[in-house]
Amino acid sequence: MIGSFIMTITYIYHSCYLLEFDEFSVLIDFYKDTKREDGRKWIAEYLLQKEEDLYVLCTHSHTDHFNPEILTWKKNKRNIRYLFSDELLTSGKVEANDALFLRKEESFRDHRIQLKAFGSTDAGCSFLIGCDGRLIFHAGDLNNWHWNEEVSKEEALGFENSYLCELELLSEKTDDLFVAMFPVDPRLGRDYMKGAEQFVSRVHTKYFLPMHFGEAYESANRFKDIAAKYGVTYLSLFHPGQSFSL
Repeated sequence: MIGSFIMTITYIYHSCYLLEFDEFSVLIDFYKDTKREDGRKWIAEYLLQKEEDLYVLCTHSHTDHFNPEILTWKKNKRNIRYLFSDELLTSGKVEANDALFLRKEESFRDHRIQLKAFGSTDAGCSFLIGCDGRLIFHAGDLNNWHWNEEVSKEEALGFENSYLCELELLSEKTDDLFVAMFPVDPRLGRDYMKGAEQFVSRVHTKYFLPMHFGEAYESANRFKDIAAKYGVTYLSLFHPGQSFSL
């Protein structure tokens, strides 16, 4: 039985999203800060000033997903829990005592959230977050990075097969996501939405939010019509710091 579920989700920038619940918040893949409508910075001047507990997640060590600044936050905010992909440790970007590290298929659970690491088609992992009976997915760099306009057909098919294998592993564990945050990256060329379409066709998703699209908001939002074909509500983005109450 699902209880009272209130979540505000905010697009910070690139692949970074902030999830806010009544008693805690979850920040994923912080890259750089952005401003709120009241002029304050979302993270430095709002989130880190909140009294509620904060979970800071990071899927991998690429600089557009991991800003080492996050490890300094614990100096001023004591109630932070860092949950990272183990790729950050093996990359040498962090120390063993900086976070709890999860390998693919490993899990973390406490009285508020459940977190399970799934695979990626690039570095690190993706995260499936459970809260109050709802499932939330952050893909990290999991996508069909086919690059089919730049590499041979065989290479493109190899990249796609790797993605489909990871997608199948995820779908075996869940077929009912409340929210998915997933790359819609126009750099892939004409078929840049292919991975996202394969995702929503395989895993039932209520709400879909794009990421990893840079400043190409219009291109990312073109996925709205495709999402609708699969009964998915696409949440259009127009600027950093945009929030949705779900």
